Amino acid sequence: MAKTRITLGLPYHPRTRALIDGEIAIDGYELEITHDPSAGERHYRFAQGEWDIGEYSAATFLRTREKGFRFLALPIFFERGPRQRNIYICEGKLNHPSELKGKKIGCFRYGATAVVWARGFLLDEYGLKTTDMNWYVSGREVYIGRELPVKVERLDPPPAFGHEKPHLAKLLSQGDIHAALVAGDSGYPGLFGGGVLPKAMGEFPGVKPLFDDAEEIIRWVREKRIYPIIHLIAMKEEAIEKYSDLPAKLLEAFREAKKLATKYLTAEQIAGQEREKAAIGEDPYAYVMGETEKRTIQALARYQVEQGLIKESPPLESLFVREAFI
Repeated sequence: MAKTRITLGLPYHPRTRALIDGEIAIDGYELEITHDPSAGERHYRFAQGEWDIGEYSAATFLRTREKGFRFLALPIFFERGPRQRNIYICEGKLNHPSELKGKKIGCFRYGATAVVWARGFLLDEYGLKTTDMNWYVSGREVYIGRELPVKVERLDPPPAFGHEKPHLAKLLSQGDIHAALVAGDSGYPGLFGGGVLPKAMGEFPGVKPLFDDAEEIIRWVREKRIYPIIHLIAMKEEAIEKYSDLPAKLLEAFREAKKLATKYLTAEQIAGQEREKAAIGEDPYAYVMGETEKRTIQALARYQVEQGLIKESPPLESLFVREAFI
């Protein structure tokens, strides 16, 4: 009997390698996996309906759901980590985060999940409302869907997906913007530092992270019991309706692929992930809907309401496949 063909857009990552390389199969299904484009381009293409299943921006997922896109998420929270280190300034031009009020802030996408989390952190910790600042965007949006409550200046034409950061770093170094919110360094580099983002943003004089204290970042995660979700796995409701056994099989396959990820990691990466689990007190990649995950999704929705990206926070049960709650 012929297998059912399912299309997926996934990153070529240690936690997906066993699926992409065919080491793990899903009984009854033939997987056609695309992994070449950048994350932003993959998310854009999934939003356009190109694949049955895809890694997807968590913030964009909430927005497209509100606008009637027929996607549901699986509790596969692929990229996670705090976003304090993703807030950049120019050294010597800012004494306290509260001074960002009334200033021009650059970001690579207004609606990017990393940017939503960074703005939410500034709101909760420093009382900085999104409407308190002026916004400049260097890149192409994946999906917005609503009229924003702030005026947004945009680079036109925007660069290709994945090439938005250098322009922001240059403007920041020159003093044309007062901070930049960018993506990068999830997981243990987001907690402890030492990732690739400082190098990517540090090619212009004076550009540095606004927050760079690992102990303070870990304290925030432990105190809030929130561990930001950046990317998740979503699928078309049409596929769920046609293939009712597929969500459970996908969950099992992704969990098995995660167990095999250490084969593709260096000793340093394995140690980093163990430090990450120890610091937050649980495995953030267990692919379950635990209490931390529920608080995290609710916080992401609350921030998007404040930022004018969605109208109201949806019930969690409306967002995920039923297998997420079993």
